[in-house]
Amino acid sequence: MIDPDWTVIDLDPRTWRNIGHFFEVPQYVRTSQPGENALFVLHDNGRPLNVYDSRRGLRPELIAGPIDDPQLLAHELFETGQWDRVHVINKQHLIEVARQAQTIEDRALTLDAYYHRVFQLVWQNPQGYVSLPPHPGHWHAWTYTQIKDFITRLSKPASLALGVLEGGEVAIGLILLVSEGLIRRVTTFEALTLTMPLTVSTASFEHLWLSLRHQFAPPAAALLCTRSAFDQWITAGDKAAVIRNAALKGEAFWRMT
Repeated sequence: MIDPDWTVIDLDPRTWRNIGHFFEVPQYVRTSQPGENALFVLHDNGRPLNVYDSRRGLRPELIAGPIDDPQLLAHELFETGQWDRVHVINKQHLIEVARQAQTIEDRALTLDAYYHRVFQLVWQNPQGYVSLPPHPGHWHAWTYTQIKDFITRLSKPASLALGVLEGGEVAIGLILLVSEGLIRRVTTFEALTLTMPLTVSTASFEHLWLSLRHQFAPPAAALLCTRSAFDQWITAGDKAAVIRNAALKGEAFWRMT
């Protein structure tokens, strides 16, 4: 959904600091999570190459011979209860993923479609990369398909806005300009001419909504909320419930056309 020639304008340092970690693409592809006690088994079509425990270091003694069934090995190791997650990875699979990911056809995709393609390549071979527990197929209930469907429906020029306030200041003030199913421009609230200070209130939300319409494009969706409401919403499974609860407490205002 991100145009290959997208433009970044007025991305103020505070907003960038607060959203920058979401651009760490590997977090959407990998299954490993921060702080997990994990075991990684790397092999070359069954020939063990390396066995690494994230807490204890190298553990070559765990694999006695050739790996005939990566799925079975992963289950046996995971069932011992010693690790939060077990990875059994075929080096040849990673080489093939890298080869296909660097083809001209893939490079011609939009930015997010390219990374989604890498995700598919990594996980389409159940014997190439085995992870227990497996990848859930989403990131905190966000899926590529859902977001793509939403953006695609915005065929006419439209704006999207996210405003997050913390300590009376704008922690995140993000505006996206969408046209023909692609994000064409990314900017921040610094590009808005606002005639009143932003607060998490009905008046501020209505002012933000009208400003987007007059200065950018008819808004398709906007969320204005507190930092605590945002942190809960971004990682929640039931995102609608989080926003409803935050709205009842006056901590979030939301509209989608």
